[in-house]
Amino acid sequence: MSKIGKGSGTFGSVAALVGIYLLIYLVCTALFIGLFHTGILKNMEVLMYRGVAFILITGVISAVIMGIARKLWGFITVRDIILMFCIFCCVNMVFLTLVPVTVERSVSVFMLSYMDENADQTFTEESVGEVFTSKYVEDYGAFEKRFDEQVVTGTIEKNPDGTYSITGRGKFVVKMFRMIAEWFDTDRRLVYPNEN
Repeated sequence: MSKIGKGSGTFGSVAALVGIYLLIYLVCTALFIGLFHTGILKNMEVLMYRGVAFILITGVISAVIMGIARKLWGFITVRDIILMFCIFCCVNMVFLTLVPVTVERSVSVFMLSYMDENADQTFTEESVGEVFTSKYVEDYGAFEKRFDEQVVTGTIEKNPDGTYSITGRGKFVVKMFRMIAEWFDTDRRLVYPNEN
């Protein structure tokens, strides 16, 4: 945060600055969420990419608002404008990847939601598995959606004969996934599918 002017009520200025940060953050986060309910960038079918674009747009807006606030309150500096942009983008990127992207992609979210909508029934593991396969995978086209995302992101490409191949970008992404899997000791079968 910025250095506060000498003898101008340091505590009051710090409290005001924190309040300004918080207010701008909340307003721009509401705007960020609201953008998902508009037709803006609707052609971006990958939720993550659309979300990142919205974060950058609203991050710039947050910096502009902080710049306007600087004209009203002398204790706000250029550093606060930059910091507002960085804080806004970082916090909302974490939120985007942990919540909306997880909700869109998670098997657990689908399973629990299905069981909640049919709470008058009991289930076996097999019956839930069958519902997952028939509804999530087949009816909702979960595999097709993820496959198309990879084409859009350039990790796989269509060959002239109609088949698909992994690209250099795709190989790089897999290398990164495998490195993360090693670091955090995740299930190796997901990054080495041929291993049993």
